[in-house]
Amino acid sequence: MKKSFFQAVLTIVLIFAAGCGSSPAKLFEKGNSVKATDKVKARGLYEQACEQNHFEACHNAALLWQNGDDINEENKKARVLFTKACEGQFNESCLILADMWVHGKGGVYKDSMSAFNLYKVLCDRGEGKGCRGMGEMYSKGAASLDRDVKKAIELFEMACEKGDMKTCVDLGQTWSKKFEDPEGYEKVELFWGKACMSGMIDICEKFADMIVFRKEKEERLPLSRKYYEKACEGKSREACYKLARVIVDNVENGEMEAKPFYDKGCEMDHAESCYYIGVYLSQAYGETLELDKLKEMHSFYDKSCTKGFDPACSSAQSLKALIDEQEEAIRRAEEEKRRIEEEKRKEEERQAAAEAERLRLEREKAELDAKLQEEEERKAREEEERREKEEMDRRRKEAEERKSMDEEEEEEEVVPSKEDEDFEDEEEDVRPAPKKEEPASEDFDDGLDDFEEEEKEEEEKPAPKKEKKAKKSAEEELDDLLGD
Repeated sequence: MKKSFFQAVLTIVLIFAAGCGSSPAKLFEKGNSVKATDKVKARGLYEQACEQNHFEACHNAALLWQNGDDINEENKKARVLFTKACEGQFNESCLILADMWVHGKGGVYKDSMSAFNLYKVLCDRGEGKGCRGMGEMYSKGAASLDRDVKKAIELFEMACEKGDMKTCVDLGQTWSKKFEDPEGYEKVELFWGKACMSGMIDICEKFADMIVFRKEKEERLPLSRKYYEKACEGKSREACYKLARVIVDNVENGEMEAKPFYDKGCEMDHAESCYYIGVYLSQAYGETLELDKLKEMHSFYDKSCTKGFDPACSSAQSLKALIDEQEEAIRRAEEEKRRIEEEKRKEEERQAAAEAERLRLEREKAELDAKLQEEEERKAREEEERREKEEMDRRRKEAEERKSMDEEEEEEEVVPSKEDEDFEDEEEDVRPAPKKEEPASEDFDDGLDDFEEEEKEEEEKPAPKKEKKAKKSAEEELDDLLGD
């Protein structure tokens, strides 16, 4: 035991040494950061800050020193720290000390007067809980006080005004017994209204419920609405649903006005809110068969059924059957559409292929025709060239022949030919002697005439051309060979 105490003291000393020179705020923050893992270290840091008058640190250190309700050193140390924090205006420490004196807990004996004095200090500081403590003591006649209910009520009301919401709730509950009386309603509205607006959502809903159940019909919606709305905004799904129902019940054709509150309730998984959204949509859409609308209605009925509201299940099942039927029809229609599109695509591809083939054939035909035309033109050119060459050869040969003939004629004129000489000799031989007698006969005269005519014709005829064997061209020789 002594060893543990020594280790604790040593830890505090080390922490004090480590934190020397740190501001109380930083020490307080360090204590908060290690409180969950090392309470002893945190307590030491809080105490260092407390020594520098950081009163919340004193309070936290005291909480860590508390050890049951027995009288012991730990509780004594805690009480000292609570007292310092209380004197430093940290009211939570004052309340703990007062409650310790009232109930005789935390290592102290019961001391109602000390508790009353602390409550009074707190009440004077504006702490509602201190006023409440005084009121409780007056209501019981504790601490040598005479029992004074009126004084107690005044203190309770003062506590509510100073922000003690628990007292406000209790006062409202007390006055709710006279809810039907105008004064009773005003008091409940005063106390519960204050608690509601401070953020006590359950009190908002409770007050609105009481209005709906205990007020006349025409007053229900106007009086309850703001409390239901406050609770609905505070994430009370029941309050959202209840407000929607009050609107529907008290406003003609109020479904549209109620729908936003059904929506909020359904978003928070309130089954009946989801169901009534489905009902609202069913009325709005009528006997629709539009798939999107059917799915929208089904989503709310199905959610309501899933969350446990059985009346929604049959509607969800009926809508699901319609949705499945339509989706199947749509699926078949889409398949048929895809089939038609596929056939159309294939036909377009076939036509495109046929057109491409036609164009290819036309192109090939055009290319072939162009080649044939080119070949014909080439042959025509070659034929023309051949003819031109033959014509040139013919003309050349004729020119050569004429030249040759001219040369021969010139030679013949210069040197008489042997035939001419022979002819002259023969002419001399047959030349008649001087006419002594008449020709022997008439036939001789005719023959002579014929000879003279032939001689004249030969003179008129050009000299016979000397035939020359033309040399065959290579092409003609090739033609002869192929012909053979």
